[in-house]
Amino acid sequence: MATKRGKRTASPKAAEIVRLVEALSTGVGSHDGVVLGRGIADLLRDAYRAKQGKVPGWVRQLIAYYGRKRAR
Repeated sequence: MATKRGKRTASPKAAEIVRLVEALSTGVGSHDGVVLGRGIADLLRDAYRAKQGKVPGWVRQLIAYYGRKRAR
């Protein structure tokens, strides 16, 4: 799925979360959307690590999508 920011996510779960974050952050600025997306990705990563010790691929895709280079 291509998003407004131009990157692609392969997983339907990751793509849906990206669409949701973009919808929630419309009108508040792209930086705020990146911060929100990064926070969600980090929370999911931490939850899966605590529960299973393994982070699913779709969560890793979110982490990559909202990587630190997007903080501008």
